[in-house]
Amino acid sequence: MRAWILAVTLLAAQHASAAQCDKTAAQEVQRGLSEFAKSHMEGDHLTVHWTYAIEKQPEAKRLQMVTTYADMDACLGGAAREIMFYRKGKLMGIASPKTGLRLTN
Repeated sequence: MRAWILAVTLLAAQHASAAQCDKTAAQEVQRGLSEFAKSHMEGDHLTVHWTYAIEKQPEAKRLQMVTTYADMDACLGGAAREIMFYRKGKLMGIASPKTGLRLTN
């Protein structure tokens, strides 16, 4: 968990475009997040299901986690894409290159 928090902090501190990101740091975040979320393509967007009890976290922490996931995905994929975030089957966040990032609850 500590390594994941450190990786999240490093990636969040970058705030660089996908073309300028640190792919090594993003891969570390991806490995850390694999304990907390599972993803798959669903139609034209990526669907992320949090296995971690993210709903128990304060709103700012939930937003940070969703933002970190979206930033990591954009870095590794070369561009931002539509991502739907779920917890226990309920939509809890959306990351969109067109409309930005938001929590839905």
